[in-house]
Amino acid sequence: MHQFGPSRLISQFRSLLRESSGVAAVEFAFLAPLLMLMTFGTFEITRALIVHKRFQKATAMIGDLVAREQQLGETSADAKNQLNAIMVAAVQAMSPYSSNAMRMGIYQFRANSTDATKTRIEWSYAYNSMVIQPCSLTYTANKLVPANLLSKGDAAIIIDAQYQFSPLLKNLLPAVIKSLTWSDTATFSPRYGSVFYGQATQNSVCPT
Repeated sequence: MHQFGPSRLISQFRSLLRESSGVAAVEFAFLAPLLMLMTFGTFEITRALIVHKRFQKATAMIGDLVAREQQLGETSADAKNQLNAIMVAAVQAMSPYSSNAMRMGIYQFRANSTDATKTRIEWSYAYNSMVIQPCSLTYTANKLVPANLLSKGDAAIIIDAQYQFSPLLKNLLPAVIKSLTWSDTATFSPRYGSVFYGQATQNSVCPT
């Protein structure tokens, strides 16, 4: 006949407390998802920082290359082809990351000769279906032109760029890891005072 006195129950309880063979496995089962999330999160954050830096570099590079030009082609078609060729530099700047998610608008703004706060778009160019503002003969205030950027009658090349960043692991945790849209704007002073688009003189009319 077995005895189940208080001393025996206490002894069995102490033995149970000392039994830890499965504790590590249970703890790991709880911690593993958290550790994986931290690892993947660190990977995605690092990747995002690198891609964003390359995106900014590509934006600045294109603005600098365009601002160095005095004339883009003999016709509007030639000008567009030349800008298409310049955009290859942006693709290379993004490598080895995808440039398909990058869109860019290139503008030449000119300030009014009597009121520098009002500008007009002398010409514009869209890369990868970027929605852009068209050329205009009317001088107005424009949100793309920073205050006090231009003096009366001066021109500026302005790059308006966007990048759709898609994390590699967004399908793993769609509620946590989401796509991001980055925007960047860069301004440059034309080396020759103006960049002529498809003609050898100042763009007094909108290119066709």
